[in-house]
Amino acid sequence: MPGIVAGALVAHPPILLSEVGGAQSQRVRATADALRELDGILSLVQADLAVVISPHSPSSMTSLPVRRGANAGGNLARFRAPNVQVMAQVDVGLATALIADGQRAGFSLIWAEETELDHGVVVPLHSLPRTMANKRCIFLGVSGWPLHRFIELGVWLHRRLGDRFAILIASGDLSHRLTPDAPYGYRPEGPVFDRLVIDALRDREWNRIEGLDRDLVEEAGECGLRPLAILLGAARAAGLDSQVLSYEGPFGVGYPVVAFTATPVAGTTQKIGLDIQALGRQAIETYLRTRRLIEPPQPIPLDLQAPSAVFVSLYKDGELRGCVGSVHPTESTAAHELIHYLVASAVRDPRFEPVRLDEVSALTIKVHLLDPPEAVPDISGLNPQTHGIIVRRGDRQALLLPGIEGIDTPERQLRAACDKAGISYNAPLQLERFRTRTLE
Repeated sequence: MPGIVAGALVAHPPILLSEVGGAQSQRVRATADALRELDGILSLVQADLAVVISPHSPSSMTSLPVRRGANAGGNLARFRAPNVQVMAQVDVGLATALIADGQRAGFSLIWAEETELDHGVVVPLHSLPRTMANKRCIFLGVSGWPLHRFIELGVWLHRRLGDRFAILIASGDLSHRLTPDAPYGYRPEGPVFDRLVIDALRDREWNRIEGLDRDLVEEAGECGLRPLAILLGAARAAGLDSQVLSYEGPFGVGYPVVAFTATPVAGTTQKIGLDIQALGRQAIETYLRTRRLIEPPQPIPLDLQAPSAVFVSLYKDGELRGCVGSVHPTESTAAHELIHYLVASAVRDPRFEPVRLDEVSALTIKVHLLDPPEAVPDISGLNPQTHGIIVRRGDRQALLLPGIEGIDTPERQLRAACDKAGISYNAPLQLERFRTRTLE
């Protein structure tokens, strides 16, 4: 269905680029890695248009500016990196139509002053080269409107673009007041704001963002909420889901990278157009006969084209026969990852003897795609029904998938993970949680 078919909330710190930050860029490596992952996800989406919203583009208290010039460019010269530059083509005809149609719909859209693209545009576009290849662009600024008007604009924008396939890039950082050395100084509301926004995006409960207290928002010192509000309106109208790829704040500013796609919500069962049982048995049988991995069926289903960690569980007569997977992606696509761990679960689970050829036809296969894990400070952030857990101490670690029978409390989940890893429950631990999507 055309309109806004995918989107992203993208942090825009110039320091994440080594040309600007040098060695300091390593402190935001998680953000850079997440942007590469995002580029892989969005580059697979069929779209010919990118709508880019930056809080640092021309703005107005009462109107929302739209760039008019046919060609747009910008660089990071003010950050001592003039060689970091981007060029883009503006869809002038569409921009003109949006101005007129938006005003008729009650949205005061105006032409922007023709200035160079700001860092809120340059950093995301430079970081998403595959996504932006061969796309025309619409560049929007922001306004002093109340938050609900940005959400309404997003809904309208999705419907207005009903004859196009577009990706919406909402550029913006979260609080600039996370630590005493933050750009705007520290406010306790800063970390609270960021946690509320990130948790709402992870839980797909966007209404919690839309209802944020205005005083909290003001004290947080953010710059990404208005672009995000447009994205939330468009994403809700388009039926998209949000997936937090990373969040960090090493310089006192919250840097989010969040994908909005048409993939099912984590924790649900996902139909991908492949017979997982037949594919799994074929992969295992072929390996047992030839010691070679099969290639994924072509074309690879869209939901298996991006990299993803995978866990495969094999069952025979209702009993576990093997279970092996990855915590982070190790292959170029989830399809390749799936085949790798189908075989590994059959022959490399140290708890079981390798699967025999005469057993393959009796196997039942269950596959989980794992969302990127996130650190949690203690068990209060665990829910064994919705999240799996990774526990670490030194060189020992263990992973438990969510929804395991008999593990119905955070305490039981943590104890089971510690027992699996051979770690004392009372030792200092590193904890991470993750969501999954089940394939069938």
